[in-house]
Amino acid sequence: MAKKNSSMAAKENDAVDEPILTKTYLSDEELEHFRQLLLKRREEVLRDLEILRSSLSDENVEDSINSNYSMHMADHGTETMDREQRFMFIARDEKYIGYIDQALDRIRNKTYGICIKSGKPIPKKRLEAVPHTAVRIEFKQGKK
Repeated sequence: MAKKNSSMAAKENDAVDEPILTKTYLSDEELEHFRQLLLKRREEVLRDLEILRSSLSDENVEDSINSNYSMHMADHGTETMDREQRFMFIARDEKYIGYIDQALDRIRNKTYGICIKSGKPIPKKRLEAVPHTAVRIEFKQGKK
């Protein structure tokens, strides 16, 4: 019974230690740091997207040039799988850019660093590791 009470007390202390926020707890300098970090990642992802999209375009040109030659079924299957994988990577990167853009909006609105599920501050250590995050780790892991 003592264990149960101590764990309940710990949860109550967590609630007291971390207030519900409506505006960011981060300074303007910290917000700028995260903004620059997000912009850098966004630029890297856009560069990767351009490479993926251009490889699909190049492949379409090659397909039209080589259309007169017969292709072994296994080769055709491999090419199809590679193309589908590139489409999957493009979709993943586009989704990631959406998360980055949402984080940049939260910086502009001064709500960056606040968990959208609990209203509690997201620790700076988590923001450094995953700057586009909108939730505390316990919500990402599905504990709550």
